[in-house]
Amino acid sequence: MTEEQPAPKKRTDPTSQLARGELVHAEVKPLDLSGIPSVITGIVLWAVSFVVLLFFRGRLADDDLDWWLWVPVAGFALGLIGLWYCKRRWSKIQAGHPVED
Repeated sequence: MTEEQPAPKKRTDPTSQLARGELVHAEVKPLDLSGIPSVITGIVLWAVSFVVLLFFRGRLADDDLDWWLWVPVAGFALGLIGLWYCKRRWSKIQAGHPVED
């Protein structure tokens, strides 16, 4: 008499499912390609941090930390450079020119 062996248990881990073709990847559109909204957000945050630090200017000067006021100024200026770069790059992409980073 032969005993029937139970069928092997089907693995349900994602790697096995992917190998068997059971997992389907959804087409996901890339997020913002230009980067412009992200840079603008950073610029706004640097400007807000400068305004907030202005309220503490006296206390920063007392503690010899008045250089903290220049950090958001530098971040704001670098953000403007980044905005210029992103706009230039995005216009080249829109025009169909190759982009050299």
